[in-house]
Amino acid sequence: MMSLSIGTNTGALMAAASATYVNKDMETSMERLSTGKRINSAADDAAGVAIASRLTSEIRGTNQAIRNALDGQALIDTAEGGHKEVENILQRMREVAVQAANDTNGASDRANLQGEMDQLTTEINRISDATTWAGQKLLDGTGGTGNDGKFSLHIGARTGSSNILTIDIETIGATSLGLIGITDATNTNMFFDGAQGTSGAGAVAPKITSSSAAATAFTVNEATDTITTTADAIEYTFSIFGEELTATNHATPATSQSNIAASINNNAALQAMGVSAAAGSGRDVNISVAQIRNSVSTNTFALNTIKNIDSAITTLNTQRADLGAVSNRLDNTVSNLTNISIQLEGGKGRIEDADFAAESTSLAKSQILQQASTAMLAQANASKESVLSLLQG
Repeated sequence: MMSLSIGTNTGALMAAASATYVNKDMETSMERLSTGKRINSAADDAAGVAIASRLTSEIRGTNQAIRNALDGQALIDTAEGGHKEVENILQRMREVAVQAANDTNGASDRANLQGEMDQLTTEINRISDATTWAGQKLLDGTGGTGNDGKFSLHIGARTGSSNILTIDIETIGATSLGLIGITDATNTNMFFDGAQGTSGAGAVAPKITSSSAAATAFTVNEATDTITTTADAIEYTFSIFGEELTATNHATPATSQSNIAASINNNAALQAMGVSAAAGSGRDVNISVAQIRNSVSTNTFALNTIKNIDSAITTLNTQRADLGAVSNRLDNTVSNLTNISIQLEGGKGRIEDADFAAESTSLAKSQILQQASTAMLAQANASKESVLSLLQG
C-alpha cells in the first residue's frame, strides 16, 4: 500500500523531468530547422565536425583552383594574341621580302622597302616588350616566378606536382625568332679567332682563312670583342658572312688597323648588310653591324630574308600551337575540378545538413510531448489536494 504524502510528489518530479527532456529535444529540432544544419556544434556530432571541416578546406581549395585555371587561360589567351599579331607582321615582312627580290626594284626602291622592314622588326620587339598580364611581361622571357618565361599555375586543392601546371612562354622578339643577328651593335661578338682556319665564338665571327704569319699574330680580347694584331708586316685573308677579304702590307700598327678596316668598309656586300669597321686603340679594329638577317637591300639578301622569315613563322606557329593545346587542356581541368567540387559539396551536405522532414516530425512530436508533460505535471500537483479532505473535520 502506497503512503499518501505531500513532501515527495514523485509524479510531479517525473512529469517535470520529462518536460525538461522534451524541451531540449524541441530546442534542438528548432535550431536545426532554423539553420538548416544538422551539426551546429561539436556536441551534435564530434566526428562529423572534423570531417566536414576537412571537406570545407578541399571544396574551397578546389573552387579557387578553378578560378586559377580560368585566370591561366586568360593569361595564355593574352600571350597567344600577341603571337597572332606578330604572325601578321611576319606575313607582311615576307611579302616585302618577296617584292624586294624582284629586280624591277632599284636601289632606292629597296631602300624604301628596307625602311618598312626595319619598322616592322621594331614593332615585333615592341609587342614582345609591351604584352603583359597583371604587370607581368609575357613574351620577352622575363615573366613568371623565376623570371624565365615559365608560369606556374596551381590547378589543384592540394600541394604536389599533380596540382601544378607549368606554362613555358618562349620569347618572340625579333632576335629570338632569327630575324636579326645583331642590331645597332658595336663590338658585339665580332672578332678574329686566334687559330687560323677556325671561326671565332659568337653569332657573326670572322674566320681567318690564310696568313703569311703564324696564327699567334692574332689575339682576341673578349671583354671588348676586338681584333688585335701582335705582329707587323703580315698579310692574310679572312671571311665575314661568306665574303672573303684580304688585308696586306702591315708595316705599322696604324696601317694594320687602316687596311683591315678598309678591306671591310670597301666591300659592297658587307656595306649592304650594315657591316662597318673602324680603327680602335692600340692595334684593335672595332667592327659593328647595323642589321643582318632581315636585309632586302639586294636580290640575294631578300631571298635569304624570305628563308629566315619562313623559319620564324614556323617557330611562331609551333609556339602558338603549344599555347592552344595548354588552353584546351585547361578546359578539361576546369570541368574535372567543377565535378569534384560538386561531389564534395554533396558529401559535406549529407554529413552536416539537416533533414527537414525528419526534424519537422521530431519538432511536432516534441511539441505534443511538451503539452502532455505539462498537463501531467498539473495533474500530479493537483493530486495532492486530496490530502486536505483528511484534515477537514
